[in-house]
Amino acid sequence: MKTICINGAALCGKITGIERYVTEIIKRLDEFIDPKLMNVEVLCPQDQEINISHLKNIKVVCIKSTGAKLNQRALKVHLKKHNALYVSLAGNFCIQKGSIICIHDIRPWISKKYDPLSFRIRCGINFISSKLFAKKIVTVSETSKREICNQLKISPNRVSVIYNGWEHMKYIESDTFIFERYEALKRGCYYYSLSSLAPHKNFVWVLENARANPNDIYAIAGKSWVGNEADFEINIPPNVYFLGYVSDAENKALMENCKAFIHPAKYEGFGITPLEALSCGAKICISNESCLPEIFRNSAYYFDPDDNTVNLNVLLNNQVNSSTVILEQYTWSNAAQQWFDLIVKNMQ
Repeated sequence: MKTICINGAALCGKITGIERYVTEIIKRLDEFIDPKLMNVEVLCPQDQEINISHLKNIKVVCIKSTGAKLNQRALKVHLKKHNALYVSLAGNFCIQKGSIICIHDIRPWISKKYDPLSFRIRCGINFISSKLFAKKIVTVSETSKREICNQLKISPNRVSVIYNGWEHMKYIESDTFIFERYEALKRGCYYYSLSSLAPHKNFVWVLENARANPNDIYAIAGKSWVGNEADFEINIPPNVYFLGYVSDAENKALMENCKAFIHPAKYEGFGITPLEALSCGAKICISNESCLPEIFRNSAYYFDPDDNTVNLNVLLNNQVNSSTVILEQYTWSNAAQQWFDLIVKNMQ
């Protein structure tokens, strides 16, 4: 019986974009697995709490680690011992030939302006290891696939696209108490943005747009990025409320009740937060760069992320298509089926 080992390090800590992808794919892969035909393990760091439970067919195996990172030597020994197929859903170092590795995007390889040098070097090593040793590379948009193939000189036949999904939003109960904490956020009367404060997310656009439109209210939620949270807060105009990290329940309430969701990113691998917002019935005003037009097509209100003078109230007067087609295409169920098919195909 073939053993498949999935790197589960991303299951530790707070759930954001890539962590969400890993969590939701593993949860739904569990429904496809027949333990009589294959042995599937998710390898997790020892002594760490993970954000997943009630797996019926996938075994959780704890191995030696340094904090939330798997020990590379222990990982290699485990894979060799079980003659296992190694799968990483989070773009980790490709430690074994014949692996399946998901590279969500190669922003650190393409641009020097968004990430610290140490981070770019670490990501570059991971990318090269995947190029050299991975049997199959997965990414999350056709745009990202083109960049991976062009920049890393990889044949398109080695790269598959498996998109993100949104169904996790259905199981989250909105926490509307956040509107009591921030009384200025009146339902249906504020613009909302959510992401990390990473430079490529371009939240400076939101701040400048708020300055140009002082009568509108803006709410921004997201985690800090390499210690820049304090600098970010200093520059916040009075009509912007920086909420910091919000819970899934608070986020859903904010998405359901916003005037529109704003996503001004200059670079994305997929763009999961606008998809989440669409699933909550929100209008989405998003950047016209990177993969976003590919993913959201005519269901979004687009703007130039270098033009922060855009009047969103005027933009919202335009007509866009229903989000139904988008929500039907990008689901975790579809993604998990594609991952399962890919793993089975590459088990030999």
